[in-house]
Amino acid sequence: MKYPVWFIRFLFGSWMVVNGMNHFAPLFPQPMGSKPLSHELIVALLDSHLFDLVKAVELVAGLSVLSGFYAPLAVILCLPVSFCVFYWDGPLEGMTSRAAQMGDSVIICNLILCAAYVKSYKSMFAFKSTPRNLGASGGAHAQPAGA
Repeated sequence: MKYPVWFIRFLFGSWMVVNGMNHFAPLFPQPMGSKPLSHELIVALLDSHLFDLVKAVELVAGLSVLSGFYAPLAVILCLPVSFCVFYWDGPLEGMTSRAAQMGDSVIICNLILCAAYVKSYKSMFAFKSTPRNLGASGGAHAQPAGA
């Protein structure tokens, strides 16, 4: 199971890096949507500069997924972006379009990677948890430095 996950990490991370980098250093034209709603959404994202944040998340998270540094966190950070890509490519562009295939691929890869890192998220799904006190050390009384 290790090699399929590596392959999906490579595909997903590469897609994220290329598409994130494309916004800051254009490699290919940004699709503007062929349907009215998809065009309106992309224009709103560009005009509000929210697209800059989305592309920065894609770039940083893609590099993290590729390198393996904080990969479980990066995969979770990519989930909202992947869902928006899926939604823009599928329902807004048309479920029979070529873009829909890409949107499906992105969300499926992201979900597979989330499943691969499920052990990293185990503590987030605790039924009942108690937060630690900030600044408290493991012992009952903290000792000053050099004491």
